[in-house]
Amino acid sequence: MFNNNTIAVIIAAYNAEKTIVRAVESVVDDEFVSQVIVVDDCSSDSTMQMLAGLQKQFTKVSVFSTDINSGPAKARNIALTKCTAKWVTVLDSDDYIERGRFKKLLAHSEGIELIADDKFRINENDTTSRKTAMLGKRQKFPTLISLSDFIESNITKKGEFRKELGFIKPIIKRHFLLENNLTYQENMRLGEDYELYCRCLIFGAKLKLIEASGYVAVVRQNSLSGNHSKKDLIKLRDCDYELAKIESLTSHERKLLLRHAQSINIKVQWICFYSSIKNKNYKTTIKSITNSLSAFIFILKNLKTQFFIRVVRRRLNK
Repeated sequence: MFNNNTIAVIIAAYNAEKTIVRAVESVVDDEFVSQVIVVDDCSSDSTMQMLAGLQKQFTKVSVFSTDINSGPAKARNIALTKCTAKWVTVLDSDDYIERGRFKKLLAHSEGIELIADDKFRINENDTTSRKTAMLGKRQKFPTLISLSDFIESNITKKGEFRKELGFIKPIIKRHFLLENNLTYQENMRLGEDYELYCRCLIFGAKLKLIEASGYVAVVRQNSLSGNHSKKDLIKLRDCDYELAKIESLTSHERKLLLRHAQSINIKVQWICFYSSIKNKNYKTTIKSITNSLSAFIFILKNLKTQFFIRVVRRRLNK
């Protein structure tokens, strides 16, 4: 039905000695995979040595490295320059893919530039536990995802489940990326996938989402996506502002981008507020509170939570 050897799997690896073998071996024997391109981002553990062994063992595997630690976006861009396959996809170094996933995705590829599936999630500390789907029965499959759908899925709404489609790992037509000069934003270490998918959709790509088919995300307590620095949040927020300047957007799409930016901005203001209190920089404290009404409300809610944790619980435990 399909030509073999049609997908390049790219992996950005940093200090991944515990998981990189599992990640590579989960895709290297797949009949639809022609390349497994791994870029080591200056690991300080034995990741590079393990990759050297995998490269000797499997002809599909090729290994490269960055000159300095630069983040996953830079590593992925290096890998993209080495791809020759029709499709390209990302696999995080601590995740893995179950057999048969790519066949299921390719079955939906007619006339589509990005095909993604719902992700399975499993706890790092208990990999024998039951897998759970990120969306599951909350989402109908298969479905086409518009730019508006995609942006809105990443905005937290009170009392509603957030779909978080920014975390999907689609297979993408490499020719579409090339003809539109699309790569990852290398100044981003958080949300670089979200930003790229937005630009793909803005440039006319069709995104289809199907049921969970075998991407298994291992949830870690210390993952980069779960630990956000002020600098990374600002870059994610500002990417929305830049995207919102694109003239081809509808007014609704532009409003959604600005709403997403605001949902990130309130987290930035909380960090500014909290650090300014600790450092007794009250000028910054005032600026954070008065930044916007939504930031003010968010700060008040967080203060209430912190009060409960630090005061009420402490008294209860006495």
